Amino acid sequence: MTSQQSQKELVEELKKHKLEVSKLKTALNDLDKEKEKWFSRGSGYSKKIKDGIAEIRASKSKRDSFTKEVKDLKEKRDKLNKLSSSISDDIIDLRKEKTGLAKFLKIKDSPSQIKDTIEKLEFTIETQPMAFDKEQSLMKKIKAMKKLFKSAAVLQESSKKIRDSSHEMKDKKNDANEFHLLIQVKAKRSQEMHKKILNVSDEIKKIKFDEQEAFKKFYEFKKKFNEVNSQLKERLKIMNGVREELDKIYAAIKEKKKAEQDALLKSKEEEVNQKIKKKQKLTTEDLLVFQKAGK
Repeated sequence: MTSQQSQKELVEELKKHKLEVSKLKTALNDLDKEKEKWFSRGSGYSKKIKDGIAEIRASKSKRDSFTKEVKDLKEKRDKLNKLSSSISDDIIDLRKEKTGLAKFLKIKDSPSQIKDTIEKLEFTIETQPMAFDKEQSLMKKIKAMKKLFKSAAVLQESSKKIRDSSHEMKDKKNDANEFHLLIQVKAKRSQEMHKKILNVSDEIKKIKFDEQEAFKKFYEFKKKFNEVNSQLKERLKIMNGVREELDKIYAAIKEKKKAEQDALLKSKEEEVNQKIKKKQKLTTEDLLVFQKAGK
């Protein structure tokens, strides 16, 4: 094989390598884009999972806070209901006591009614003329009514205790009802937070599957990318070897051409020197030979 034939074959081989390198670079670029696309998608899912976990933690904190409030409110409500029940029992006892006292004292009318009766009797004595015995009879009646009024005052005190206890029981019940309404509101919020935790947890499970699939694709394309990259490096190595061989041939051709040019120049220089010795006229070409020869 001649050097010219070798050079031609190497040039053809270099062209083939360049074409293959171009194809490999295009494939590598496409694989890199695909690889980064799946990595970006996987990272996006990872961020969603991280945000979801943060949301669950915040919701758990709120849920636990509402649950604690519900527990505290229930304790307060139950305490008020217990007090209300106790007061109700006291009222029953007070009413029994009042009824028994009224029966014992034989009091049928209320203190205000007895007082009205006394005032009417006194007004009758003061304004109407009557016989002495009748007046004495009314005076005895007034005296008995006044004694009854004093006894009725005890019943009035019992009535006041019953009224006060009833008001207190009503206040306790109202407070307990208010706590009960708050319990319902807080319990509802706690349930909402719990439901939110479950929903976000389910969503995270779905996203985790998508995340795994995305990174699975990423690693697949990364593997292909590395394989093609290795092929490219190997191809470049071979191509550079061919280029080096061609550079050697080009350098040898250049060196040979230079040697031939130097020999030709020396030959012409000799001819010019002969002309000078013979005192012949020098041409422009002769002067150029001198110039190239550095004379």
